[in-house]
Amino acid sequence: MHKNKRKEKLKTNNKKKKIIVTTVTTAVVFITVGTGVYINHLIKISNYLSDLTYDIVQESYDTYGDYSKSKYQDIVPENIYSSMNILPGPGEGDGSNYHITECYHTNPITLVLPGNTAKSFYKEKCYYIRKNEDHSSGGETSPTVYWKLDDDNVWRVSDFDSPP
Repeated sequence: MHKNKRKEKLKTNNKKKKIIVTTVTTAVVFITVGTGVYINHLIKISNYLSDLTYDIVQESYDTYGDYSKSKYQDIVPENIYSSMNILPGPGEGDGSNYHITECYHTNPITLVLPGNTAKSFYKEKCYYIRKNEDHSSGGETSPTVYWKLDDDNVWRVSDFDSPP
């Protein structure tokens, strides 16, 4: 009888071990899949905000910072939109009073942060010659666009920083 109890105890221990292994394996699978889904979601947001930042900055260049011509008025405040334009903007005319010699911006890189916020970084370079001047103006900078997800689940530009 003593041997039978030992065999039953071993069988019980093996069953418990199998249950524990199965439970741990299932938990690891769920955590791995969940993490993958979350990372994929962050990548999608990052790509979306990078593309959107690029489009807003390019439009600001194209309109010389004229907010009234922007199709992004619902997500970018006027003061930020105008400052995203590295070209001489409102008050400087439509660009006919200067000649652009070089102007571009890189594709933004966006980091999604805690608290439903994000930062988009890019580099820009613009040089131009004003009418009746013989020297080039402009420069290079590395701006940051700050994003905030609002209560309506819409990403909006919350701030802009362009170091000198």
